[in-house]
Amino acid sequence: MWPSFLELLCQVLRKACSSRMDRQSVQQLLGLVKESNFLKVCLPQYAADMMTEPAPALRQQYPGHVGNIVALLQDLVSIFPASSVQNISVLMSILPASINVLRASGVDIAEQTERSLEKVQALIQHLQEKKREGTLRTDSYTLLQPQPGGQEDSYRAMTVYPTYNEVHRDEKPFLRPNIVSGRYESTGVYLDTHFRLLREDFVRPLREGILELLQSFEDKGLRKRRFDDIRIYFDTRIITPLCSSSGIVYKVQFDTKPLKFVRWQNSKRLLYGSLVCMSKDHFETFLFATVSNRDSTDLAKGIAQLCFTGHSQALLAEAQPSDSFLMVETTAYFEAYRHVLEGLQEVQEEDVPFQKYIVECDTLVGEPAYLRMGSTYNLAPLMEEPSPDGERGLASPEGLRRQRVNVLDPSQWPSMEALKLDESQMQALQLALTKELAIIQGPPGTGKTYVGLKIVQAFLTNEQVWQKSPILVVCYTNHALDQFLEGIYKSQKNGIVRVGGRSSSEVLKQFTLRELRKKCDFRRNLPPHLRRAYVDITNQMKHSEQELREGARHLECTTYGVLHERHLERYISLQHWDSLTNGPEDEWFYCFGSRHSMILEWLGLGVNTFTQNTAENPGPETTGGQQEGEEEEEGEVQEELLEIEEEADLIQADRVIEEEEAARPQRRKEEENGAVMELANRLLAMKLEKQGLGAAQPQQEGEWEMQPAQRKKMKHKMKVELHKLSTMTEEQAEAIQDLWQLDLGSRWQLYRLWLQMYQGDIRRQILQHERQYQVAAERLTELRLQEDLCILKEAQVVGMTTTGAAKYRQILQKVEPRIVIVEEAAEVLEAHTITTLSKACQHLVLIGDHQQLRPSANVYDLAKNFNLEMSLFERLVKVGLPFVRLNYQHRMRPEIAQLLTPHIYQELENHPSVLTYENIKGVVSNLFFVEHDFPEEEIQEGKSHQNPHEAKFVVELCKYFLCQDYLPSQITILTTYTGQLFCLRRLMPAKTFAGVKVHVVDKYQGEENDIILLSLVRSNREERAGFLQISNRICVALSRAKKGLYCIGNMGMLGKVPLWSKIIHTLREKGRIGRSLILCCQNHPDTRTLVSKAADFCQVPEGGCSRPCEFRLSCGHVCTRACHPYDIQHKEFQCLKPCQKVLCKDGHRCPHLCSEPCEECMVKVPKTIPKCGHPQMVPCSTPASEFSCQEPCQKYLTCGHKCNKLCGQE
Repeated sequence: MWPSFLELLCQVLRKACSSRMDRQSVQQLLGLVKESNFLKVCLPQYAADMMTEPAPALRQQYPGHVGNIVALLQDLVSIFPASSVQNISVLMSILPASINVLRASGVDIAEQTERSLEKVQALIQHLQEKKREGTLRTDSYTLLQPQPGGQEDSYRAMTVYPTYNEVHRDEKPFLRPNIVSGRYESTGVYLDTHFRLLREDFVRPLREGILELLQSFEDKGLRKRRFDDIRIYFDTRIITPLCSSSGIVYKVQFDTKPLKFVRWQNSKRLLYGSLVCMSKDHFETFLFATVSNRDSTDLAKGIAQLCFTGHSQALLAEAQPSDSFLMVETTAYFEAYRHVLEGLQEVQEEDVPFQKYIVECDTLVGEPAYLRMGSTYNLAPLMEEPSPDGERGLASPEGLRRQRVNVLDPSQWPSMEALKLDESQMQALQLALTKELAIIQGPPGTGKTYVGLKIVQAFLTNEQVWQKSPILVVCYTNHALDQFLEGIYKSQKNGIVRVGGRSSSEVLKQFTLRELRKKCDFRRNLPPHLRRAYVDITNQMKHSEQELREGARHLECTTYGVLHERHLERYISLQHWDSLTNGPEDEWFYCFGSRHSMILEWLGLGVNTFTQNTAENPGPETTGGQQEGEEEEEGEVQEELLEIEEEADLIQADRVIEEEEAARPQRRKEEENGAVMELANRLLAMKLEKQGLGAAQPQQEGEWEMQPAQRKKMKHKMKVELHKLSTMTEEQAEAIQDLWQLDLGSRWQLYRLWLQMYQGDIRRQILQHERQYQVAAERLTELRLQEDLCILKEAQVVGMTTTGAAKYRQILQKVEPRIVIVEEAAEVLEAHTITTLSKACQHLVLIGDHQQLRPSANVYDLAKNFNLEMSLFERLVKVGLPFVRLNYQHRMRPEIAQLLTPHIYQELENHPSVLTYENIKGVVSNLFFVEHDFPEEEIQEGKSHQNPHEAKFVVELCKYFLCQDYLPSQITILTTYTGQLFCLRRLMPAKTFAGVKVHVVDKYQGEENDIILLSLVRSNREERAGFLQISNRICVALSRAKKGLYCIGNMGMLGKVPLWSKIIHTLREKGRIGRSLILCCQNHPDTRTLVSKAADFCQVPEGGCSRPCEFRLSCGHVCTRACHPYDIQHKEFQCLKPCQKVLCKDGHRCPHLCSEPCEECMVKVPKTIPKCGHPQMVPCSTPASEFSCQEPCQKYLTCGHKCNKLCGQE
């Protein structure tokens, strides 16, 4: 090989190995290098030739080439620690000598290269020792390169998952608190602090939960016990591997009996992305997995889909469906943690932008680097209304020149009136455009999203100033992202990309990555090597999936019943086979049994043996019957609750990045289930599902006449035995002569031994296909990231949720957005914000309000004592960085705003627009708090609370407001606990309340409505207010209403909380709190009704008062309803009295109701039919000449017979 070509190859390999996005492709590439003659022959020869190279010019180029070779060796040893040692041994023996010769001849070898070589040598020595000890057999793990610098850098080598020592020895981690009142010592300490705190936040509940569980294994009531930190699933079986777009996932089944009260549709159990830890040996070894797909109907049957971590996948090879695991779930959304933790480990200290402010807390903020060239901005488009087609308005050339301003000079700016901003909004816009790190605080209703959109519009209009790269917009929730991007869409119809959970916005669906990839010319424009790779990988995946699916179906079938003996024959010794098939010494048995599966008879499930056993042992089966009964009853409970829409769906929607959705169509799922059932019919002698024979043994006429109760008992017996873990050893099995002499327990143990051998065989057959599919899927993911990179680089605005930004962090480093805007920044953990920023970021705008919702930490101790729940936004405000607070609120009427000022915000002024709101109809006050002392109830599952008294009151009040002619869309019911949400919805039939929004306070930040009905829930003797004592949540709850706020709660108890005490004092001063709300009839304003509980609304059945309406209708009757404020003119009212109108000259009256249209008179009167002269009873309004006579015809036909038709018929 030519030396120059070899040098180029080394350079290319080093470049490829530096990619963080394509690890699977890099691994495959290095796998080829490891086995090649390039490594074993060409490189050693090249290294040896260095020593004799005569040309000085060529010798001077060697240091760079040596550096490339050493980097390649580092990567090889790191990725293939076991198999690469031998292959690089020749090169490693020559390379140091060549370096020494070069140095001696005056060639300067870089110190970094020598240090790297020493590391490789030390690593090889360590690996050789391990190999001699026999502990290094395969390349099943990747070695992390240790970092220099001791304690503060060691976080880079830490595993994200809990370790054995943490779980068993309660090893306490090293933690530092987040510094909130000064600077950090260094960027290394800063990254280390946030990594450890974030890791501890998700590890601690799992660690402490498992420790508590380990101490409780002897506890007989373990299955009923509740643990604070974890949820437990017993007898979990890994059934079968499945293929998904992201790789291999596994179908697992757990015991649902201890979970019969769980409402799966509402439950936060096993949500997408949650971490589970599984063990079958008291956590001596454990597997980690995340929930990859959630289907509440499957969960009710105890079926979940899990995606195991890379390390756990290696251990899975030994797992069989008969292995029983204990599965423990932690509530944290692990996927978000994982991406951010890995991002913190990967980011280099020098690449963290804005260290001057974030780490050193310097309060003198400079202008963005791109503005230092004296660039000018065109602000004209900010003064215009966006055109309908979304094209930015173009003013005349003179106007454009006049509007181009140096934004660093305040005197050149247009007036705030021209920009349609108030004073504080103007200050916020100026700060955002002129400071490289801008912080804007937006209290409720102050228009922070409106200002944010103005900022984006200014950037997009002047993209030539900051040199085009996409603007990155990051929001905490899907809903906020939709709102913000829809605002951008009004003035920017293209160039948007949205990365986040499923969008509820129709206009934004075209901008998701999935839709943009579908565009016909997209893949055609990709580089040829990416197009080729795509075809190769998808073909590989299809082939592996086909092979794998067949084996997986066989594996799954083994859990559905008893296998027919013919499928187990190869695992049964010849002697045992003869014994089994010949049957016992019983002629009648032989005659009857031979027509069925012998294994059923042997296991006590044949007709003769089972009926005989049932007669002898009635006891256990009766119990079994009861258990079955319980299961059926449990099914009924589930059925009642299915229609309820729950908060679990909201959490799920925020977690699942749209591209990750396991969108396996229902039809395909049903086809797959059908194929498994068809195979089960062939393989099984008896199925659990149908409590009878599989197709392997067709039922003979007159046989198996068994009572339903007996079948149920048989099913239960089989289920219990199939779930037992004990098996016979092979040695014990060999000692048996006659299988029919064994007792029933031993027979089942032997069957389970055969079954394990059968399952093990299938597992080994499909393992290779599993690995091939997984590798191909990982390469496909990397390829998709390359496609996505092409899309994102072409965008003008990239919108992401914080979860999306964490997942796509490596792409963001390559997209290099210079401008990053974080909406809801005060709700985001600092580590999430940091991993969103790339080293190219020159301008960061944080918009939020730290006095509303803060970031939520899992562990209270870390939130309070280590300051984990403080966002970057709040920390920078607290250390004194300049920020602008928006001061004019445009949402709440003044009396509602008074609840926030000065108790929460020192100053918050009312915009003139809120002074002109009309009063709320049907009540005396626009703002009222109803006091009570009815106790709350704790909900068994989910640690939540409900208060039925409050729920009933709020629902009746909502119905009352609907009677005042308010639209359902104008009313929102808010509650502070998800348990109350469930309680409320059960009281709200859709036909009455369709369109009324019902939300938990935490999910309603950023939203508003005309009328808010707020249920505070907490009311107990212990005076525990829970999170109602947190000022941020109080702030959100009280600031959602525009025109009317009505709250119900135990104010006596809440008054013990200092902030509530101040708010209640303000309410009492204004007379806006009391035991009863005063309703005021719109029709009779002097009539007042006091309501303090739901039953009191009976006094106002139609929303007015108890007087009769007595409105004179157009028909002359009087309205019979009670007083009602809606439909005042009675245009929609239908009178239900008899009509009584005279329809004809004979005085006949209309028989219909008054509201029904009158018809012609149908009273029958005697009339003579002129054609035939017959008298007939004819409807009054029908002329006799048009009536068809009903008398029999008297005429004779030409044939002589009498006509059999009626007189009036032709």
